Amino acid sequence: MRRGLSIFLAAVFIILNLGGCQTRKEAVATFNEFKGQIAGLEFYVTRQAGEEPRQVINLTDKQLSQRFLSLLGPLPKIDPPPKSWHGSRDYLAFKYTRNGETVTSKQYPYWHQDNNPGYLELEDGWHQVPAEFAVKLTTLAKYPDASSDIDPADAAFLKQYGWTIFYKIKSYNGRLPERFVHESGEYPVSLYYAYNNELSKDVGLDLSPYLGKNVTVNLYKIEEPLPAFMAPRQEANRAVIVKDGQKIVGAWLDAGPHHAFACSLKGRRLEEITGKTWGEWVDQYIDHDNPQEKLISQMTPEKVIETYYEAIDHKDPRTAHATETRRRLVSYLFRNMDYNRLYNYSYATNDADEINNITRARVIRIQPYHDPSSEQADVKKYVVEVDINVRRVISYDSGRQIRFITLRRETPTTGWRIDDIGTGP
Repeated sequence: MRRGLSIFLAAVFIILNLGGCQTRKEAVATFNEFKGQIAGLEFYVTRQAGEEPRQVINLTDKQLSQRFLSLLGPLPKIDPPPKSWHGSRDYLAFKYTRNGETVTSKQYPYWHQDNNPGYLELEDGWHQVPAEFAVKLTTLAKYPDASSDIDPADAAFLKQYGWTIFYKIKSYNGRLPERFVHESGEYPVSLYYAYNNELSKDVGLDLSPYLGKNVTVNLYKIEEPLPAFMAPRQEANRAVIVKDGQKIVGAWLDAGPHHAFACSLKGRRLEEITGKTWGEWVDQYIDHDNPQEKLISQMTPEKVIETYYEAIDHKDPRTAHATETRRRLVSYLFRNMDYNRLYNYSYATNDADEINNITRARVIRIQPYHDPSSEQADVKKYVVEVDINVRRVISYDSGRQIRFITLRRETPTTGWRIDDIGTGP
């Protein structure tokens, strides 16, 4: 009996001691007491009232955390947020060191809204948070591997042109394409590098000698917004540095998902650098001797549409893509792209829910569509009725569908190609 009681008391003693250890690790310091030891940052969001906050940022990089802390500024005292608040009601927590251990603070209410100062409730009341903090913090949530591991040579090179690295998003090692020329229906990685090589040449760099070679690519978030002509996407500001060993061989500004093509480090667009329109420029990077290229170039607009749907029906995505303009093809590089990439790796990212989701396609009728307000000599529009079967219902079910298809004569030599497919005019 005594032995059993002794074991029980020993167990209680151990539990109490463990509990005591945990208590010592819990946050008891106030923000003003620990702000000098901050080594990390956590951001929690709530989508609706009563919802448990969900962590979207867990930053453990001390140097980068200190950079965000500097964006908070002096945190002046302010009246509480208005009762009619329509912005976000989220939370911030801070990691700090105490007695050699990392401690996480409580979650502080953080209210914010687009393009306006926010509110942070600390122990002594509400404080004003600069609008810039919210913009940069929200963006950080898209980059879970963000770090302060910045190559000094990269930072110095970008600084020459007025760009400051905020943090590194990612580093990649890979092989450049063998050449810049694009083949009919091919995934347009070659055009990605051909385009950005023009931007690189604007600052005296050239990827051409390194085609087919392994390189390192560093992707950075920069502090300065992109030039005004990039509005409303100026805050999608990124920089790309391509290196052969320690040598910088390519560099340009990038705008991330949706459409990454931006401008050179001098803030100049491709058209300004080359003196050519998109069509004039891309024409020199097309293999015009490719048999399929020649065949499609000679088709009427109606035949191009028929070929597109026949290829889908025959499970031939490469031919389907060969009927599209190069401008439309490069959109696949960035559509639905992971923020931590330079571009999608293949058509599969989008085809899975689009043309590869179609099991059967039959064109029923093709009818010209005239819109006097937007008529152009090199553009033709059609209303197309097509009978489609799909594997999964995503945006439409199986059955007859109406599509408004725009064809464009992108270059003088490539004929008519599909430039847009929509469900309305």
